[in-house]
Amino acid sequence: MGQIDGDDAMQDHIIITLDHASDISLQAQIRQSVVEAILARAILPGDKLPSSRALASQLKVSRNTVILAYQALVDTGYLQPRERSGYMVSEDAPVSQLSHLASDRLEAGGAPDSVIDWDSKLVQSCTDIHPVQKPLNWREYPYPFIYGQVDNELFPMSEWRDCARQALGMRNFGTMVGDFGMNDDPMLVNYICSRSLPRRGIKARPEQILVTLGAQNALYLVAQLIVDGQKRVVIESPAYPDLRDILRQRTSHITELPVDDGGLVLDEEVLRKSDSVFITPSHQCPTTCTMPASRRRALLDLASQHDLLIIEDDYEFEMNFLEAATPALKSQDDEGRVIYVGSLSKSVFPGLRLGYLVAPEGLIAEARALRHLILRHPPGHSQRTLAYFMALGHYDAQIRRLRRHLAGRRAALQSAMDDHGLFTQTASHFGGTSFWVNGPDWLDAGDLAVRARDEGVLIEPGDVFFQPEKPPLNYFRLSYSAISTDRIADGVARLAAVIDGMKAERQVS
Repeated sequence: MGQIDGDDAMQDHIIITLDHASDISLQAQIRQSVVEAILARAILPGDKLPSSRALASQLKVSRNTVILAYQALVDTGYLQPRERSGYMVSEDAPVSQLSHLASDRLEAGGAPDSVIDWDSKLVQSCTDIHPVQKPLNWREYPYPFIYGQVDNELFPMSEWRDCARQALGMRNFGTMVGDFGMNDDPMLVNYICSRSLPRRGIKARPEQILVTLGAQNALYLVAQLIVDGQKRVVIESPAYPDLRDILRQRTSHITELPVDDGGLVLDEEVLRKSDSVFITPSHQCPTTCTMPASRRRALLDLASQHDLLIIEDDYEFEMNFLEAATPALKSQDDEGRVIYVGSLSKSVFPGLRLGYLVAPEGLIAEARALRHLILRHPPGHSQRTLAYFMALGHYDAQIRRLRRHLAGRRAALQSAMDDHGLFTQTASHFGGTSFWVNGPDWLDAGDLAVRARDEGVLIEPGDVFFQPEKPPLNYFRLSYSAISTDRIADGVARLAAVIDGMKAERQVS
C-alpha cells in the first residue's frame, strides 16, 4: 500500500492511496483518486497537483506511471499542464456547481432520510422475493461449488477483448453506438438463426427473435404479456425461484406440479384448466432431469387439446458433453404455441446478460414494444461483441473447451460423492454443470451451508427452489463449473466432515 498527501494547494485536500494487490492498474488507481477528489470538490479548478517526480517517489511507483495517469486526465479534460509548473486542475473540469445551501447541507451530514410513508405510496412490493444467494467474494473460497459462475481459466479473455475492440472499430462504431430503438443487432440475430437455434432443431426467421437481457428478462416479458390475475399458470416443483417470483407478481393462480426423473409430471386435470405452463424440459431446473420424447409429445398434445401455451426455458443446452442433447420442445411445435427462451450468458459468462425469445411474429412484436418501454434494447456494444465472438469461431471453441473440462470435473465430483456415500443425487444424463443433491431427512442444508463456508466450501441450499411456505430443507445444489478438478475431492471431503459433525451433534442431543 502507498499513500501520499498532496503539496501546495492540494495539501490536506486529497489523499491518493494505492493497492498493489488490486486488479486495477496503478495508473488507473491514480486517475481514479484524482477524479474522485475533483468531483467531490476536494480540489478545485486552478489547484496544483504534486509534480510527477514527487508523487512517484512518495507512492513508490515509476515516474512514467504518474505521467501517463496525468496525461490521461489532461486528455479527458480534468487536468491541464502549466508551463514549468506541472499540472493543475482544469478550469473546465466537470465539477458540480452546488449552491451554497446544498453545500452546507452536505457538510452538515449528507442527505436527509425520507419522511415519506412509502408503504402507503407503493402500489406493489417487490422485496418479498427468494433469489438464490451467491456471495460476491466467492473466488476467495477454495471450494466454490456454486452454480452459474465463470472460471477465469476457462474463458478466452484475449479473444473476447479482440472482439470488443473490433466492435468499437470505425467499421462498426456508427451502428454500435446508435439507438437501436425497436431493433436488435442484425449480425447477432443472424448468428442466433444460423448457429444457436439449428442445434436445437429450431428454424426461425429474424422477425421471430427478440434479444433480451438474459433468459430471466425474456421470462419477465412473457409473463407481462400473457399472465394476469385471472390466468392460471403451471410451473414445476422444484422450480427456478425467480420465475416463481415473477409469476407471483402477476397472478395468485399458480399450480406447482411435481417432477420425477422424466421432468414435469403431467396432470391433465390441472393442465386442462390452465392457460400456460413454464417448464425446463431438456434440463429441469434444478434437478437436471430430462423429459423423454413420449412425455414431450403428450404435453404438446394436451396443449393443443386444451389451448395451453408452453414457455420452454432451454438453459444449458450447450453443455451436452456426454451425449447429444434431446431436441428442444419448440422443434416439435407445429402450432406456434411454444415460446422458446434461450440464454447466451450461460456458455459465455453470466455478466454478459444476453438471451433471446423465439415465438410467433405477432408475440415478438408485442414483446419488442414492451422491451422498448422498459429498457429500449440491450447494449449495442455487447450485442456486436458477441456477434463477432460467434462469427470468428470463438463461441464454438469455447463450448468445446467447456465440455472437455466440465466432463472431467463431473467425473471427479461423482467419484468423490460415491466415496463418501452420504448423498443421493441427480445429474443430467447428457452433461450440464451441477448435481442436485438429496441429503438425509434430518439435514438442514441452510445450516450446512453456513458451517461449510467456515471450511472454505460454498454450496447452494435448495429450499429456495420450492414453495417458500414450507420447503424441504435437505436439498442442495453442487456445481462444478467454477471449481477446478484438483480441488473437488478435498472440497467434498470437507463437506462430508461437516455433515458428520452435524450428525454427531444430533445423536448426542
